[in-house]
Amino acid sequence: MNRTSKFIDPGLFFLALLATALGLFFIFDAGYPRSIGLNRGMWPPEFKNQLTFLVPSLIACMLCARVRPETWQKVSKPIWLVVLAMLGLIFKLGVEMNGAKRWLGVGPALIQPAELAKLAAVLYLAGVFAERKPWPANLKPRRDWVHWMDTIAIPKLRRAFPGILILFAAVLIDKEPDLGTAAVMAVAAFALFIPGGVSKKSLIAAVLVAVCGSWALVKQEPYRLERIRNHIERWRPDNVDDTSYQTVQSELAMASGGLFGVGVGNGRAKHVIPATTTDFILATIAEEFGLVGALGVLAVLAAIVWRLLRLSAKAPTKFGRLVLFGFASWFGIQACVNVMMANGFLPAIGIPLPFISSGGSSLLTLWCAVGVAQSVCRAPSPAKEKQAARPASGRAVVSPSHPRMGARLG
Repeated sequence: MNRTSKFIDPGLFFLALLATALGLFFIFDAGYPRSIGLNRGMWPPEFKNQLTFLVPSLIACMLCARVRPETWQKVSKPIWLVVLAMLGLIFKLGVEMNGAKRWLGVGPALIQPAELAKLAAVLYLAGVFAERKPWPANLKPRRDWVHWMDTIAIPKLRRAFPGILILFAAVLIDKEPDLGTAAVMAVAAFALFIPGGVSKKSLIAAVLVAVCGSWALVKQEPYRLERIRNHIERWRPDNVDDTSYQTVQSELAMASGGLFGVGVGNGRAKHVIPATTTDFILATIAEEFGLVGALGVLAVLAAIVWRLLRLSAKAPTKFGRLVLFGFASWFGIQACVNVMMANGFLPAIGIPLPFISSGGSSLLTLWCAVGVAQSVCRAPSPAKEKQAARPASGRAVVSPSHPRMGARLG
């Protein structure tokens, strides 16, 4: 393979491939009882769909890895605008399933823009923070309110605009409705505020806005508050078999698995939980393979997050460091939320386990992220480095160039 298509870090690729293979196995294991019960044969539709999306996902990963990192930085804003447009089109052209409009497409060729928004949000904010200059330390004291508007208020609002767009996207996703995905996307994106150089005051303001916005989104839909109340009292006799059914059955399955599980195929959860291949796939894993099996799966996902953070520390550009940190935050936060949902710490909010749960859009987006991660590990092109080494006057300056990253990172 030529230099532009070579994976900088094969370890990340093979960890993602291992997680995907484990996901295929567990999707089949958790889905075949219901498939047989519905006379669809032994091969679950979710397994077939995941297998169908695997090939284009791997191709997309390789194509994304071939793109130069400076190109990703250049197109990060257009990609974000396209995803925002797709989120808006859902309300006019979206395909409705189970009372929610979350998909665009025709027939079996459906894509979920909310999954793409996680990837696009990280790229967008990384591009913004990579180009942003520090806020001036010594501003002149304000003379009047006009001077304050010109020198502080408007520039601050302009700097806050990317965060406002993230909140706007979260609101669009929530309207589908899909509050869980909106929350994961927003939290993973705002995690970039820390390495992006946002001041402590702005961080506190962003947290307050996020908390107030989340509370407003919960209160505007009465069923959400009711779900929280029922979750707290999920073991009441009138809730066990009603609103808290999936969470209760998941807790029972994880508890009955013990240390080594009840054995492959002997689980009960996959016969009774509706979302057995998606949101609650960890229940079947923990029941049939025990605590050891569940921790093994989570260890693979943790290794992916750790590898992304390690690559972020060694990335040759600020944009690359931010992208890799954002992907690590996204993968880690989503995995943690799914685990807390499966073990009853959080109510059911529809968050899949990365690479493990079934979902074509999720798998495609995750593999695109792996490809982009490989791309941004690469040093800038020589022309880009030469351009960056020249001052505004056009005269070259003498400075040590950043060492290029090797074909592999240790």
